[in-house]
Amino acid sequence: MRATLATFLAAAAIAPPVIHEPFTALPCPLHPDTTIDVVGCQEHRVLRTDRAIDAQVKAIFGLLRTDGRRSPFAAGERSWLQYRRQSCAAEASRFAGGSAHAVALLSCTLQRNTSHLADLTAMRKALARHLRIACRGTVPACRPTGPSKQAV
Repeated sequence: MRATLATFLAAAAIAPPVIHEPFTALPCPLHPDTTIDVVGCQEHRVLRTDRAIDAQVKAIFGLLRTDGRRSPFAAGERSWLQYRRQSCAAEASRFAGGSAHAVALLSCTLQRNTSHLADLTAMRKALARHLRIACRGTVPACRPTGPSKQAV
């Protein structure tokens, strides 16, 4: 019974959101010549920035340390992803039906990702700085654990 309850509680813990794109990336040739080539290269860039965002989110989660602090952050990240998808769809809609639609959609996604990544990096650094100041001279248990140990 206790093992079942512990398993349930562990599953109920808040996990950091992870971005999942609705596409499978096309190949990116060394010298993209066609629209399909450009789209493939942009998809690879989007996936790279997604992974960088996921890494920052995971680090921030470690710094927040309680579900009460993690929950609003996770909700904000889910809302940001919805905003990114909807606003980029609207921005690219002027090219609907044309070959430039995917290029415009991915260009917007890259811009939004780059901006969000800068925001997350600043947030992680500020949280880490605050945690170092708050924990100065205290026991090791005050220090973050897990993924938040990355260099700041």
